[in-house]
Amino acid sequence: MPEEKSPQRQTCETLFGSMLKQDWATFETCLDDNVFYRVGSGSSVEGKQAVTDFLKSLYTQVTMQPPDVRQVLDMPEKDQVIFEFEAHYLRLSDNKIVNFACTDVLRMNGDKIKEWRVYVDMSPLYQD
Repeated sequence: MPEEKSPQRQTCETLFGSMLKQDWATFETCLDDNVFYRVGSGSSVEGKQAVTDFLKSLYTQVTMQPPDVRQVLDMPEKDQVIFEFEAHYLRLSDNKIVNFACTDVLRMNGDKIKEWRVYVDMSPLYQD
């Protein structure tokens, strides 16, 4: 029997799928207008367009590859979905695949992402 997914998880999966395709129109439909986004201890980014612009800028350096999802905690009662995965990116400067462990915590407002925190060590992206 297939796993039943909450509407919140479905939104998150749509978000990640749109990132793989760089389909920014679909990507933005998943975000609350005032979404909060933060990668590690970096500066936060707020607002749908600012988050889109941040990722578009990142994708001038790398192309997201399909991740290896380790675990998904779907907690609709807490309006939260947590993804633990191994991220894979193609670094465009040398066509090398870089990998790193990542956990994304996505907090929801209905079926929109209102807060997105990414816990990752991106240093492999900047190493030879």
